[in-house]
Amino acid sequence: MKNQTPFALCFIGGLFLILAGYNHGVGTIFLIYGVVHSISALASYYFIIDSILFILGLIAWAGGYAVIIGGYLLTTSHVRLGKFVIAIAAGFGLISFILTILWFFLVGGWVGLLFLTWLILNSLWALGLVLTIIARSRAK
Repeated sequence: MKNQTPFALCFIGGLFLILAGYNHGVGTIFLIYGVVHSISALASYYFIIDSILFILGLIAWAGGYAVIIGGYLLTTSHVRLGKFVIAIAAGFGLISFILTILWFFLVGGWVGLLFLTWLILNSLWALGLVLTIIARSRAK
């Protein structure tokens, strides 16, 4: 079985995301939805865009479960699909994580970032995100 280490990292990272109740990627999908629907030139494409965002939102909502499924797919002949599922489940979470850092800095300044750093160091979801990103990059 190939990609055993990335699968193990995805499994552990997915469990961390499940235990932490992580689904922050859904908020990023809603943010993208709001931005797209504020552009009236795209009105004729709303159905297609909404369908794509719905599918991506389901994967992002699944969070840790999607990461574990993506990790399993890495061990089969569907490596590209596994990487895609992991990228959606953890990737939108990474975008929301970056937006969270920016928000903490804008609202609280350096003290806010210090608090956020303490929060991240003591949370499972950050460790789960890091493990899944490492697993995706190591998969062949």
